Amino acid sequence: MTDILQRIVAGNRPLLEERKRALPIASLERMASAAPVRAPFVEAFPAGAAVPRVIAELKAASPSRGSIREPLEVAVLAKELEESGAAALSVLTEPLHFRGSLENLRLASGACALPLLRKDFIFDAYQLLEARAFGASAVLLIAAMLEPPAFRRLLEEAHALGLQVLGEAHSPEELEVAAQADLLGVNARDLRTFHTSLESSARLLRLAAERYPGKPLIAESAVVTRQDMEGLAAAGARGFLVGETLMRAPSPGRKLKELLQCC
Repeated sequence: MTDILQRIVAGNRPLLEERKRALPIASLERMASAAPVRAPFVEAFPAGAAVPRVIAELKAASPSRGSIREPLEVAVLAKELEESGAAALSVLTEPLHFRGSLENLRLASGACALPLLRKDFIFDAYQLLEARAFGASAVLLIAAMLEPPAFRRLLEEAHALGLQVLGEAHSPEELEVAAQADLLGVNARDLRTFHTSLESSARLLRLAAERYPGKPLIAESAVVTRQDMEGLAAAGARGFLVGETLMRAPSPGRKLKELLQCC
């Protein structure tokens, strides 16, 4: 695990323990069981789709870029992005570095019918129950921060709850672990430095497409233009996770429509 990831996880461990004390697991399990089932996340990314499939990310801030969109009008943005053609939404729930919350996930769930990804640094099964209880249909598991047995255990526990998993890789070495998930995400951001490189992302996408034919591949981070999406699609991406580009736009919905004109 990189130093940045270690700091993020270390900072979130005491917060998770606070949530566990505030909401015992038995109560959270009842909430998760009662939560409506959303559309399967993977079905938003069919092979050969005529229109690019974008996961629009609701993100207030990031460690590398600071404030991005605050206040974050979650319900308004979720509905706007759904109406503008998003295939799914990603909702940041990490509070310390991204200023996210489970409440944002709940608000997005109530505002739209799209599949929802809980975007967080997940290392504990309790976080999976939270995702299910607050409206997610999928969660992110990051190969760089989880040992292979832990990744596999959380993947199985997510599936038992009816959640699908986007596995995230940042290097060729991480592909084998992340590819166990329902969808395979290739992140252009190096989590050691938080620098981004679309060239590196394209190379890893091509390798993933060769190793795991048929696996839905998602290009994450650094998508700014239609040309960026075209290049990543040519490398094998079936979907695109786009956050900052949308959140910094005066009209995220209009910006999404511009991106969807490509490919």
